[in-house]
Amino acid sequence: MSQIAKEFDYQKNIKILIWVFTALLAWPFLRSLSTNNDLNIFFGAAERLTNLQNPYTTPYNAQGWALYYYYSPLFASLLAPFTWLPKFIVSEEIPFGLFVLKLLWNALNLYFVYQLVQFVNRTFQPPKNKKGFVFWLFFALLTYRWLFLNLLYGQMTILIVWGVVKAFDGVISGSLRRNLGLAFGVTLKILPIYMVGQLFLMRKWSAFGMAVLLSVLMVLLPYVYLPAAYHTEILLSWLNNINPFSKNHIVELGEGGFIDMGALITKYLTGLNIEGEARVDWFSMGEKGVFVTTQIFRLMVLTSCWFWLVKFRKLAIEHWELLSMSVFLACIPLAFPHQRDYSLFMVWPLLVFMLNDAIFHRKSLRGLTFYGLLLGAILMGSVIFFEALPFDLRRDISGYRIQGIGGLIFLIFAQGYLWAKSKGHRSDTAGV
Repeated sequence: MSQIAKEFDYQKNIKILIWVFTALLAWPFLRSLSTNNDLNIFFGAAERLTNLQNPYTTPYNAQGWALYYYYSPLFASLLAPFTWLPKFIVSEEIPFGLFVLKLLWNALNLYFVYQLVQFVNRTFQPPKNKKGFVFWLFFALLTYRWLFLNLLYGQMTILIVWGVVKAFDGVISGSLRRNLGLAFGVTLKILPIYMVGQLFLMRKWSAFGMAVLLSVLMVLLPYVYLPAAYHTEILLSWLNNINPFSKNHIVELGEGGFIDMGALITKYLTGLNIEGEARVDWFSMGEKGVFVTTQIFRLMVLTSCWFWLVKFRKLAIEHWELLSMSVFLACIPLAFPHQRDYSLFMVWPLLVFMLNDAIFHRKSLRGLTFYGLLLGAILMGSVIFFEALPFDLRRDISGYRIQGIGGLIFLIFAQGYLWAKSKGHRSDTAGV
């Protein structure tokens, strides 16, 4: 009878948590429908594409900022049908077509969120008791802000994380269904190319080949329905815009609020003026110095990812493929240029591994490692809902790129967590 009561309490608390979490997601869902966000830019790019104009050469106005379109021609063409809908204004200068796009995109994002929650439940199988409820409670707290930001700002990060997880969840295979989301993420925003590289390093040849093939086909697909010369022009413009060795992606001055490593170096080690941010004159590193330092960091990140992949594979750690995937994914926001706070949702899978260990397996989360990770998570905004803070404080957090510093601290102490996890695995297996 006592066990039935406990089970009932768990179910009741979980239902309350689900309803509260869902209600809180309605806030950014509805707010995004009537506010300017990146979907306005994507919609504008689709309008230019339907008029056979180059969507990459001229910036788009967004709340006082002049922002460029960095996504693929394929993505703009997929949004083109929304520009054909009636032009009447729904709210805040949002035309009907854009309103429908936002509504459908937010609904699709909620589906991705549901799928990711199912992935967590399937992978970690939290017990249906008090500890299991604590896991889900902290899971909701660590997850909500990233979902809030991505829904409110009309971002693609939830889709990218979902596509990566789908490719690595369960038995990795070369099936089209398993790799379609990953390939679309690559052609959409390039970032998941790290994960395609992971498939190569894991020698998952069928999955790697399918991901590459689908990515290439998606890049070339607009040739089927766009004039060849026009698509070649905008394709070259897109590739030029996303070139990671471009000066604009190394010394990041045009916009404020970036949190990647190149942006941190530009902020604190160049003394240059960044639009919309306070100037910091700690050191004056030249453009070449920024380039070399950023590339060294990227090489170190890739090397560390490879190291953990090899180590976890040799130890045959439980869920080693997913854990390696989470390490690769967590490095993207700092390793790739032009990343903002919402891209830190890519750290989420690694955070879930840490949360699971913090509640059920404390061996790999102790002492300095735990406090370092906690500090990083706080500065990243995983623990504190920054949007509830006063405006001046939020401006300083963005202007001084505090969330990028938090991400860097988190990645550094994550190495200690991963090392302790590998040592703990050896200790566990030694006694078997």
